[in-house]
Amino acid sequence: MDMKPDKRWISPLATAGYLAKGIVHGTIGYLAAKSALGEGGKVTGSEGAVEHIGRTPMGEVPLIILGAGLLCHGIFRLLGAFADVENEGSEKGGIAQRVGYLAGGVAYLALAALAFGGLDLEAGGGREAATAKLMAMPFGPLLVGAAGAGVIVGGIFQWLSAAKRWYAAKFQLDGYPATKRAWIERIARTGLISRGVVMTLIGWFLIQAALQSDSSETKGIGGALRTLSEQPFGPWILGITAIGLVCYGIFCGVLAFYGRWHRSA
Repeated sequence: MDMKPDKRWISPLATAGYLAKGIVHGTIGYLAAKSALGEGGKVTGSEGAVEHIGRTPMGEVPLIILGAGLLCHGIFRLLGAFADVENEGSEKGGIAQRVGYLAGGVAYLALAALAFGGLDLEAGGGREAATAKLMAMPFGPLLVGAAGAGVIVGGIFQWLSAAKRWYAAKFQLDGYPATKRAWIERIARTGLISRGVVMTLIGWFLIQAALQSDSSETKGIGGALRTLSEQPFGPWILGITAIGLVCYGIFCGVLAFYGRWHRSA
């Protein structure tokens, strides 16, 4: 049975969390766009985005603020998994969505720990080391392959959400001008499609790692973006994807203030 937390805490958790998530994805897109334009940007993932923010002037202050926001998002996602604060329900589709929230919550808590931990990006060996440890467990390759398939399903879900407007259910836009709602929808579609591309590539890399029993095949967002940049017309593909990731960051920012949870806060 779901335990419903005090609703007064949901809105500030969601707002702070989605703002932090938007900043991370926007930074990833910004750095990728600079790389595509040949202006010295760095193709990187979430960890690299946190590192970049931490190396800016007054880096410790924004890093602490970002870490607090990521912590909020991790908690919000865990509440979505265990307390169903986003009302996904207990049917098959809702359970699958809540399992995704659980995985996302753990990931964002780890990212918050990274921000609070002073950019110790090499600690623990990163994603490849984690995959290697999982691979060494009984049925490890099967677990890694299943994780990859799950990430691909998540990527496909992003595309379906963009195509079928499932994202609209996350917003509370009643009473706002049609022009404003139209721009939010354009940003949402562009961001979700780009995120779907990146997630599908990450899932494919995980499956390859499982099939080859080689954890070095594991790649995150940064690896997926680098793969895109190595394709024919790579800078163009990378640039378009980067714009999409910036749009996804803006989409998260919009969700922070216009998300459906504000209706019950």
